[in-house]
Amino acid sequence: MTNFKRLTIWTIVLSFLIIIGAGHGIACVGLLEIVGLFHKFNIGTEDFSFSITASYDKSLSVVALFALVGHILLIISILTKNNKQLLWIQIIGLLFLWTSFYYLTHNIFNDELSQIGFFTGLPFFIASLILAFKVVHQKYQSAFG
Repeated sequence: MTNFKRLTIWTIVLSFLIIIGAGHGIACVGLLEIVGLFHKFNIGTEDFSFSITASYDKSLSVVALFALVGHILLIISILTKNNKQLLWIQIIGLLFLWTSFYYLTHNIFNDELSQIGFFTGLPFFIASLILAFKVVHQKYQSAFG
């Protein structure tokens, strides 16, 4: 099984550095995750919504929550030694990060802040697609020969 630690770390870092509009300034998704931990991601308040049609501001807590779960899963995938679990941990972690990216950018045609998130998130998205392709390709090769 090929080791994808470097690409996994790059995916985590690039996801962590996606720029978001927050308040009257900008921040990165990683900072939003850290702040979200202290404020419990605003769960149970009007600023938290899983709705796909929610506004940009109400989506930020969901973005931070999903990104945090995705980052934790990818970090676990780096530390795990079991190759059978590695594929699933990485894919599920990437799915959480992609869902986070979707919630951040779902208003791309109506909101400038979503556009900033989309364009600063493109390097992450490309790296994550490469990682997903390589992981699945490696699993396919080991299964079929």
